[in-house]
Amino acid sequence: MGRAKGWIAAGLLALACAQAQADPAPPRDPDDLLVFVGEKESVVEFEPQLPPNVLLMDGAFKARFRVVQVLHGRYDGERIEFEAYDHYAEPGFSFFPHSLLFLAPDGERYVQVKYQFYPVFRTVAGEWAGCGPLSARERKERRGIAPARPMSFGDDAYVPLDVSWTPVLSQKQFRRSDFRIEGRRAYCLRGASAQALFEVKKRGVLRDDGWFADEPRTPAR
Repeated sequence: MGRAKGWIAAGLLALACAQAQADPAPPRDPDDLLVFVGEKESVVEFEPQLPPNVLLMDGAFKARFRVVQVLHGRYDGERIEFEAYDHYAEPGFSFFPHSLLFLAPDGERYVQVKYQFYPVFRTVAGEWAGCGPLSARERKERRGIAPARPMSFGDDAYVPLDVSWTPVLSQKQFRRSDFRIEGRRAYCLRGASAQALFEVKKRGVLRDDGWFADEPRTPAR
């Protein structure tokens, strides 16, 4: 009987988890979201003030960026400060001079939409663009929306292969058509515009978070 109760409890827990995953996130006003290309000035870890008996499982960071180009939302300042929380390590955007960032307001502060960013680089043509996909999962997310296309990047357009955030386990996951591997750097050969990468997030994680409920969902393939 005890084993049966355990099975029932496990079944109820699984059902509750499945229901939680099926329920859509409450709608959010897309106008509150700020999406921009930023130039890193500082990223510093800090200890946030927490209520009693609350344990934070993430590292907390305060970041300061120069606002280079706003793609969505409104921000009139030249610089912006925001908080980022990362369970695994230092935020990925801290390893790059420029990033496409996604921020949400929280009271009087901005907070990064968790883990959401793209490293971006200025092309020879003068536009901001990201590299080709860094993993099979990203290739799937970008298919039909932001495929990698030939672009002329400068020498600063590369992904370092020796940092903890790198979302790949092997250099083999960097497609030769998209990257040129030299030492511990993967130089970008092909990429997609910052605007196209924003569209990927709109149809994926941002939509799931309630920001763009009317956008078509990225099809599962």
